[in-house]
Amino acid sequence: MSIRIRPRTATSPTWPATDDDHRLHPDWCARGHLCGMGEHRGQPMTLRVPGHGVVVLTRVLAADGSQHAEIHTRISLAAGDTNARAHLMRIVTEFDAALRRMVRPQRRTP
Repeated sequence: MSIRIRPRTATSPTWPATDDDHRLHPDWCARGHLCGMGEHRGQPMTLRVPGHGVVVLTRVLAADGSQHAEIHTRISLAAGDTNARAHLMRIVTEFDAALRRMVRPQRRTP
């Protein structure tokens, strides 16, 4: 038995409401198992610092037409409970500052 799952359509100009497969995906969509469930997902981009951490970024187009970046991070913590807790606080502080910079509207230059 074979089941074919099609992405659900939405009433967004960025999400074509057609059954023609080549028109269902934006050009950056990775297709296959990376997209579906009502959204399109780009090929993940991986940034590594060997032995210390990994960041994986994925571009996503939701069924409602909104786009976002999904970011997954794995960071090796300092050894020992006290050091690991301090390291976690530093990570949270740095991510908070980075997120605030990234979501701030960019200044236009004349």
